[in-house]
Amino acid sequence: MWRGTLTKMDTAVADPVRYRLRDAFGGPGLDLNPLLGRRLRLSRDGGLRCIHCGSPTAKPYGEGSCYPCFARLPQNDICIVKPELCHFHQEANPCRDPDWGQTHCFRPHILYLAVSSGLKVGITRESQVPTRWMDQGASLALPVLRLPDRLSVGRVEQFLAGHLADKTHWQKMLRHEVPEVDLAAERRRVLDLLGDRFPCEVLPEREPWRFTYPALEWPSKVLSRNLEKEEAVEGRLLAIKGQYWILDRGVFNVRKHSAWCVRLTEVAP
Repeated sequence: MWRGTLTKMDTAVADPVRYRLRDAFGGPGLDLNPLLGRRLRLSRDGGLRCIHCGSPTAKPYGEGSCYPCFARLPQNDICIVKPELCHFHQEANPCRDPDWGQTHCFRPHILYLAVSSGLKVGITRESQVPTRWMDQGASLALPVLRLPDRLSVGRVEQFLAGHLADKTHWQKMLRHEVPEVDLAAERRRVLDLLGDRFPCEVLPEREPWRFTYPALEWPSKVLSRNLEKEEAVEGRLLAIKGQYWILDRGVFNVRKHSAWCVRLTEVAP
């Protein structure tokens, strides 16, 4: 059905969210929603290839890098995970690639509230709205603030992390345990907490984004499947949420397996 090098699935806003398998090197993709209910087998098809330079690698670093790209590329730097540690203007420790930094970090960013396994605060480039939320498996999301760059929004998120969760409980998210949350009230609480501590643009109050995901059923237990330990992952596709396939024999994180060369086939029930 498909052969290529795994990377993050493409998403599109729809009811439910539309998913497409994507080859890291521009090969043909595959629409996944029509495969719900079918028994699939995803098997190793060779080794691993760095999704940046294409070189063979014995082990993926970050999300699909070989070690030289992990150590060299700005998208693998610590400040991507912890934006408050941005060192763009530090002469002794400059940005790995200032042009990349200008394009990706010195652009408007959004601070948002989302509900997946529970209420969380997060940040993303404005250009990544609403993709970021679908990648996280959010059921609800509400933009709250706009800030001019990644460092600024990271400092706000760091402050709010002392009051709100900034992580998703992925097992609860995959079991589709979605709590009732009044995002309008939480937005007001965030604004009260911030007061005038940070210069930012407060976005107008609006209805939250709402997302549904393709699903026949949700699992009661979550067992992770991993191509590092198995030659192949096989099962009936029950749902897709975030960057996960939910199979009747466990869940498979597509994004975590970036760089893996694989073959997808359909098998008899």
